[in-house]
Amino acid sequence: MKERRTNFFMVDNRIFEYDLKPRDIAVYCFLCRRLNQESNVAFPSRKDIAKGCGIKKEETVDKALKVLVEKGLIEKYHRHTNAGDYGSNIYRLIL
Repeated sequence: MKERRTNFFMVDNRIFEYDLKPRDIAVYCFLCRRLNQESNVAFPSRKDIAKGCGIKKEETVDKALKVLVEKGLIEKYHRHTNAGDYGSNIYRLIL
């Protein structure tokens, strides 16, 4: 019997039905890759998302995240550190 591979993540096929730009799909896939299966949330920094997707500017990540929120594919929540500073956002995947 073959050993089951665990180095993968799943993306819903319907992601291609939302008329998304390649950057939007890349960001969505990155969030899927970082998803905590129990809580259905991911919390990578914008810098990590950009690096993981090969995107040069964090502003481009912001545009993709905005589209994903507007299309109802993710919810975005601000997170704060114990010192009251901004931490990385929390992203809950809907699709």
